[in-house]
Amino acid sequence: MRLENLAGAREALRGLARVVKTTRQTLATVIQEQRQAGRQLSYRPGQLAETLHHLEDVREGFILSQRTSLPMSSEELRVLVQHVLLDWDWLQSLNLAFSPADEIETPQPQLLYFNHALVALGALPHLPAQAVTFPQKRPTYADVTAPGLPGELLARIEEIERVIYQTEAMPSRALAYDPLRRTYAFFEASTWLVNNYLEALLKD
Repeated sequence: MRLENLAGAREALRGLARVVKTTRQTLATVIQEQRQAGRQLSYRPGQLAETLHHLEDVREGFILSQRTSLPMSSEELRVLVQHVLLDWDWLQSLNLAFSPADEIETPQPQLLYFNHALVALGALPHLPAQAVTFPQKRPTYADVTAPGLPGELLARIEEIERVIYQTEAMPSRALAYDPLRRTYAFFEASTWLVNNYLEALLKD
C-alpha cells in the first residue's frame, strides 16, 4: 500500500494500537463480570464506540482490497455480494444503523486497518501460550483457523462486528461462547502484534 502522508499513517497506526488494546481490556472485563453471576457490571454503553468505527474501516478496507481480476468462483462472488449489500438483518435486529458520513475520507487508513486485521487473523492460531488470556482449559487458539476464502474472511469480520455491537447494546446479556471467544482472540492477537512489532516502529 502506498501511503501519501507518512505522518497521517503513523497517527492511524497509533489509533489502531489504542483501539485494539482498550477493546481487549474491555472485553476481558465483560467476560470476567459475566462469569460472576449477580455482580453489577462496571461496563457502560459507549466504551466500544471507537471499536465499532474501527471495524467499519476494516470492512471498508476489505471491500477496497478486492479486485475483479482475482480468481473467484460464482458462488464466492454471490456470498460476497450477499454479505456486503444484502445481509444486514442482524444489525437491524439490534435497532442499530450506520450514520451517514459527513465527509469523504481517503482510503489509506481503511486499507491499513484491514491489512493489520488480516495479519492478526493469520497469527491468531499461532499465539504463544503466554499471550492467551481467555478463560479456558488450555491457553491456545490453535482451533481457531484463519479464514481462507474472501467470503470466509468477510464473515469473520462481520462476526467480530456483531459481537461488539451486541456487547455495546446489551452488556448485561450473556454472549454466545464461540463468537465471543473468537472475537476476544482477534483482539488478543492484535494486541500481541502491536506490543511486539508495531509500537517499536512508532517510537519517535
